[in-house]
Order: sequence, then C-alpha cells, then structure tokens
Amino acid sequence: MPKPITLTNDFHNTSATVRPVPIKSGRFSGYHKIARKTVMRLRRELCGRTGCRCGGQFGECNGAYLCVINEDEFRALIINLGASHV
Repeated sequence: MPKPITLTNDFHNTSATVRPVPIKSGRFSGYHKIARKTVMRLRRELCGRTGCRCGGQFGECNGAYLCVINEDEFRALIINLGASHV
C-alpha cells in the first residue's frame, strides 16, 4: 500500500491527504488510481470556492503534483506515481 500523499494549495493555505490505490491487473496494471469521489473531496478541501480556478486537477497549487494519465470507466483518475512529484 502506498504511503499517504499530502496535496497543498498555497493560495488558500489548505491541505488534504490522499492514498492512491495500486492497480494490479488490466490495462493500467502498475499504476495507481484515485476514485472520483475522492477527487471531488480533494477539490472541496483544497479549493472549495465556487468558480475558483487557482488549483490544478485536484485543487492543488504548488507542492506535490500527481501525474494523471487517464480516466477509467467509473471516472476514477489513473495516476503515474513515477512521473509525479511527491
């Protein structure tokens, strides 16, 4: 199980933690995923202002960066931790 990753938003002075889940089989085997519900929670916690566009994919601004390579059929995001900056 990968260690928790803390994402931050320096503009709003917020932080949130996520633990990407390893994908063990199929097309994206070897990568990790973050469920759609978790992505929405991260956005809310990091940049919860309606219409604000200060953050990245997860609402992060500076600090750790997660490299999103795709989205699965359930809208979970597929993450390449090797290309991420954590």
